[in-house]
Amino acid sequence: MKKIRQISAYPVIPNDAADPANQKGNLKRAQMELKKRFERINKAVKQLCRDQKQYQSVAAANSNRMSFWQPIEYFTNSKGELDTRKSDVFIANKQFYSYDISTERYDSINSFIERLLYSEILESLDGRRPQNWFYQSYLSSATQDAIRDTIQSSKNMAEPDVVGNEVAMMVRQLDADAFNPQQINSLNLVYSRVFNEMKGLTDSMKVNLSETLTRGMANGLGIQQLTRDVAKRVGVGFSRAQRISRTEIMGAYRTAQRDKTRQINKDIYGNSPFIQKQLWFSALAMTSRKWHVSRHGSIYSIQEVEEFYSEAANSINCQCSQSPILVNRKTGAVVMQSLIDKMKLQKKAWRAGVARAA
Repeated sequence: MKKIRQISAYPVIPNDAADPANQKGNLKRAQMELKKRFERINKAVKQLCRDQKQYQSVAAANSNRMSFWQPIEYFTNSKGELDTRKSDVFIANKQFYSYDISTERYDSINSFIERLLYSEILESLDGRRPQNWFYQSYLSSATQDAIRDTIQSSKNMAEPDVVGNEVAMMVRQLDADAFNPQQINSLNLVYSRVFNEMKGLTDSMKVNLSETLTRGMANGLGIQQLTRDVAKRVGVGFSRAQRISRTEIMGAYRTAQRDKTRQINKDIYGNSPFIQKQLWFSALAMTSRKWHVSRHGSIYSIQEVEEFYSEAANSINCQCSQSPILVNRKTGAVVMQSLIDKMKLQKKAWRAGVARAA
């Protein structure tokens, strides 16, 4: 069998093995924006707790009395994922309090929390996605990066003496700045999906914050305890928002890369002996999941990649990326075997490092 000619030009490869999609900066900016917004939320709900002082009165002063309170507490595990468990909290107060919790007060608390969360997280008081929602810029940046990287990778690999002059010329005419209607529609679908996820988080936080505050008041807790409990709930919401942010920015990058590769295969490589498949770049970090790292340097079809991310929680917090790679349509032989060999060595080194750290 005639060996396929190898080419020296690689697709766009990561500068940082732990950041294969080169989205670290974009992720950091999104996280900082979320942090600022949640700090404002935390400050406002703490003030809401302190405002309840005016509705507070001493209900009892008996050093022998004890109050038992058993709230549901939320924690994150070592992977940054939410882990729910019940924590029994024993509170022994010498002084107990009663609060004026009328229907009007309850409604007022609910309304305040809803307005606060909707304003900060959704930038919408009616729960509908605004035209220029703040988070869209980070998703758009990831999408544009993916399209640019995919086109540059395709140009790098389209050597005329391998793919032919006609195909090489068509690839070189690709424009990363031109969004076609399909790409624009796809991006809008991403905006809508992520907004709905954030709205789900917001509505859940609204219920939890209101319940924590009003239940604490009903149980006669002091202002300091109310403030700590409510702040903890805000922290849980922030952790969830961070997870959504990491997941969706990376998801936007990978989806745009697959869509652009699929389009190039259809429009340019349709009748060619070659096709662009997906080369898997795992984020080679100490926290990477082993079954994700096992794919580093392997080649998959677009459908196989999509099936992987549709299963279980594979897409959550995943920092892996894929890049188009040119292969022979009939034999599946790759035209950049030296790159695959280098990636196998990277994977071997990562496994050795994890074993030493264990």
